[in-house]
Parts: sequence; structure tokens; C-alpha cells
Amino acid sequence: MERARGPWTRLLPLVVGGLVAVVLPALAVGKGASSSEVSYHGRPTQIAGAGVVNFAQLSRLEARRPHALGPLTPYPLPEPQEKPEPQSQITLPSPFQAPLGLPEAGPAPNVPSPSPAANFIAHADTPLVGTTSSVIPPDTDGAVGQDKLMVTLNNNYVVEQKSDGAVLSTVSMPTFWGPAGAVQPFDPKTLYDPYNNRWIVSAVSEPQSSSSSILFGISDSSDPSGAWHLYRVDADPTDAAWADYPAIGFNKNWVAIHVNMFSNSGNSYTQGRLLVIDYPSLRSFAPSTALVTGLPSFTTQPAMTYSTGENTLYMVEHIGSAAAAYRFWTVTSGPPSPAVTLVGGGAKVNPLGPWSIPSGNILPQSGAGGVDAGDSRILNAVFRNGGIYYAQTVGLPGRTAAQWVELNTAGNFVRGGRVDDPSGARSYAYPSISANAYGDILLGFSAFAATGFPSAAYAFHAAADPASSMRDPVILKAGEGAYAKTFGHGRNRWGDYSNVQVDPADDTSLWTIGEYAGTPVGSGDGSGRWSTWWGKFTGTGAPPPPPPPPPPPPFIPPKCVVPNVVGQRLPSAKTKIRARHCRVGKVTYATSTKRRKGRVLRERPTVGKRLASGAKVSLWVGRGPRR
Repeated sequence: MERARGPWTRLLPLVVGGLVAVVLPALAVGKGASSSEVSYHGRPTQIAGAGVVNFAQLSRLEARRPHALGPLTPYPLPEPQEKPEPQSQITLPSPFQAPLGLPEAGPAPNVPSPSPAANFIAHADTPLVGTTSSVIPPDTDGAVGQDKLMVTLNNNYVVEQKSDGAVLSTVSMPTFWGPAGAVQPFDPKTLYDPYNNRWIVSAVSEPQSSSSSILFGISDSSDPSGAWHLYRVDADPTDAAWADYPAIGFNKNWVAIHVNMFSNSGNSYTQGRLLVIDYPSLRSFAPSTALVTGLPSFTTQPAMTYSTGENTLYMVEHIGSAAAAYRFWTVTSGPPSPAVTLVGGGAKVNPLGPWSIPSGNILPQSGAGGVDAGDSRILNAVFRNGGIYYAQTVGLPGRTAAQWVELNTAGNFVRGGRVDDPSGARSYAYPSISANAYGDILLGFSAFAATGFPSAAYAFHAAADPASSMRDPVILKAGEGAYAKTFGHGRNRWGDYSNVQVDPADDTSLWTIGEYAGTPVGSGDGSGRWSTWWGKFTGTGAPPPPPPPPPPPPFIPPKCVVPNVVGQRLPSAKTKIRARHCRVGKVTYATSTKRRKGRVLRERPTVGKRLASGAKVSLWVGRGPRR
């Protein structure tokens, strides 16, 4: 989306400040039909290129090639293209009157999110395999399988052991997609289907070119190191526009990939397009595909569907920060003539309230200028337990926050909130979200502060927590140095996204892959190094841990109350004085009768006087008659 280039521009009065958390009663339940709904239909499209690869074999071939030596050289990748947000006036009433009421409080403050059950590096800022080519940003993405992880970044694709992150094989992104006819692929996306045990990948290629293509592929099995079938579709047969920023989701019937289209002549936004693939035919390696063109959509995010029975594929789109507006879409039939419906025919309102468009290098860090904040486009969506969850970055006064939302299947707001630091000391950006079978939610993102380096972070919601709450954010992997890497283009790019997925081995553990700043090499622009990190969290389905007990009250020593020890023998007098929280002071021996020898003749201070704890009591003790 178009972002104003001055920092913190278009700031609006927020309905509430600080941590926002809202739960609404369902405004409508189920799949509603309305006479105002707008439907679009697609037409079959042809596969322009296809190839079969074996990942492990490709990795061995690349490893044997001579590796280029020398300083890093920029590998050109397009910046995510944008379109102006509409200055629309939304007439749908907010369900709350200002100031916004929060019907359900979050958990007690200072309840931290749980510690990771496992965490380790995903992939670092290294050149494309066999080259000196360096990329920004990584487009942080990856997926979780039964026993392996797959990291897919703009530089390389990596298969790792799930148990410890040990690297099994690495292939550069261009090498992976080359057999399908792609030359310059970018914007990788990867999902794992836990019901059919297949990996699904997508990307786009050839930016600002008449050869622009949409890429997709599927693994032959649950092993990402094995065989893959890869495909390429012409993004625009008229060669007038090119495709950017693929967003992928699936259900049991279809895989859907949305792209933003920009003109090759002026690089201006023209339309959204949706590639719909019949999923059973894709698993049989004979994909039936159709392209829905002319959509008034931008970065519409199809949901990853955690269900074996859901027939509708849901999609959600951010359209306006000033109006807190989004649109909700459905796919209800597939190739050869897919049906895509804009539910309600227009915008819906997010009652969390308006926000500003994050813009420019406004994310703070120590030791260098700011980091680019991206914008408020929706970065991922999942369907789980009857709801559609999505996440996005929002601009607030002097900071950004990670916003999450749950919708029902009519597209209406159910609950949501923000991971936010109202003090402005820390910003959160580039969030992604998923939910497990229990209803636990994990939100992954990057954290930024003027007193530290960009870090990978997360926040957790247990199913038994208050519905709109999110536990306190925790740093997953702290940044190791300042990040400055613009290739001379001004934008200190980050992201462009992150990912959270459920572990298919148990359907309860949640994994996130996030970006942090690696150790710089040298100084100045170009010295920065990004890196990515995995974190695994065991789903609890349990209430938050009880808050720690309050600290004990400060110790107040008891007063010294001077006892009456006159007439007592000295040892007994000392014991009694100490029992009254006093100390024995100076002992003076004086002439006395034989009978009073060794006994206290008098004392000072006077009996009964209350003094500070440990005050001294002086004694005069008889020594017998004078000789």
C-alpha cells in the first residue's frame, strides 16, 4: 500500500491507547449471503513451464560447483509495490461508542509468554549458493513437517532436521525454480499440509517484465529433501503487467495464490489476480488451474485451512488504516470457472480503531539509523476452530504494534488485540499468527528499540486465557548488532514477513520463524547482516501461571524495652536484656554488701523505656565490701 514517506505521517487520534484488546459477540454467524455481495469468475489458464527436481540432488550438484569469491554484490530484488489506500468514509457503525469499551480484561500484567521448547538458527545472511550475491530483505518464511523443517528465503532454500536444526541440504532459490523456467524468482512462500503430508511452495519471478510469472509447486511426499513438481503460469498473457507479492493459502479443494499486478510501462497498480489450483489434481501432478482477473484487491491473503471438512476457502484484505477497514472474500468453486465473492460487497470495520500507515525507516535501533517498517498489509491468515486469524503491523503515535484479529466465517470481527508498548520505547512489526487444536495462539514478529538491536520475538495466548488477551512479549533471539543494509536505495529493508505454523506431528506445538540482526561485517551502510531463527512452543491449553507471591514486608526490628534486672545476677541480667532486643552496655563494678556481690545494683536507661532495637543498657554490679 502507498506509504507517506515522512515518519509517522497520517497519524490519527486513536480510540484507545496502549494495549488494545477487544472481544465482540458474533455480529453474524456462519456464511451469510447478501444481495450486495459481488462475485468474480475466472477462466482456465495454461501451465507455461514445469519441471521435476530432487532437492537433495540439487544440493549436491550446487555444492560441487566452483564457488565465486570476492566481496558481496547486491542481487536485485524488487521492493514490494504499493497502491494508495482509499480515503473512504465507512458508514458501518462501530459496535462501541467512543471511548472504546474493553469488555474483557487481559491477564494480569507481567505474565510472560512461555519459554521456547526448542530454538536455533534457521538461515543466515549468506550469498546465494555458489555466488557472491547478497539479498535484502530475506522475506522470512519457512514451514514445519513431520521430522524436518524447510526454510525458504530470497537467497536460499534449506532443509533441516526438526530436532536440532542441523542442515541437511541447501539450494539457491533460482536453482530450485529454474526447472520450471524461472530466472529471477522472489517472494518465497511455503506451507505444509498436515492432512495430505505435502509441502506447498509459491513465488513470483521476472519483475517489471513481460515474462512475469506466478510459480507454485508441491512435494511428492512428506520429505522436502526428495522430489518436487514445480510449475509456472504466465501472470499476464497480454504482457502489460507484472505480478508482485504472492499470498498463498489452501483448503481440501483448492490452492489459491493472490498477486498484485503493476503495469510494465509506469509501474502503477492495475488490479489483483487470483490463481486457483484444483488441489487433488495438483497432488496427482496434473494441476487444473484458472486465473481470476480484474479483482479490486491488494495483497488479499488466502487462509491456510486447518480442517479436513471446510469447503470454503476464506481470504482477508486490508484496505484502509484511517478507517480501520478490511474486506472479506471467499472462494466457493474452483477450475475451470472459480467463483470468488466479496462478502457484503464492500468494507468491514475493525473496532480496534484506526491507525496510521507505517512508513519509512521508523523502527528504532541502537548504533544506526532506523529500519523500514513496511506497511499494514495482512501478512498471513489461517482458518482454525471455526475462525479466521490474521496479523498485520499498525502505526501508533511514535511506535508500531503487532495487531491480531479473529473473524467468523461471515467475515465479522470476533476478537483481537495489539502487542504494543505505549511508552514508545519498543516497536513491534512484521507479525504472523497461527492457532493449534487447543485454541492456543502464537504471534511471531520482530522487536525494535533505540536501546538495542532488531530482535526476533513472540507473544503467546493460551486457550484458557481471557479471549482477547495476549501474554507479555518475549525476545526469542536478541539482535547481535546494528543493521544497515540499503544497497544505496535509502530504505533499510526488513521482513517482508515472518511465519508461524502448527507442528503436524502433534497439532499442538507452534513454531515461528523470525528475523533478527546478525553480527555486522565492517561498518556503515552494507555492514548489516540479517539472520533468521526458529522457535518451538508447546501448546498448553492451560490457564496462565499464577502471579508470583507478593514480596514479604520489609523487616522492622522490634523495639528495645528496658527490663528490670536490678537484684539479678549478671548472667541472668544479660540474658533478660537480650531477650528484650537490647544489648548489654558498659558494666561497672561498685562496692556493695557481701550479699549483693555479683548482682545488679542499678541500670540505665530507666526500666520500661522504649528505645531503638539493639540499644545499650548499662549496668552497675556489686563487687562486695571494700577491703
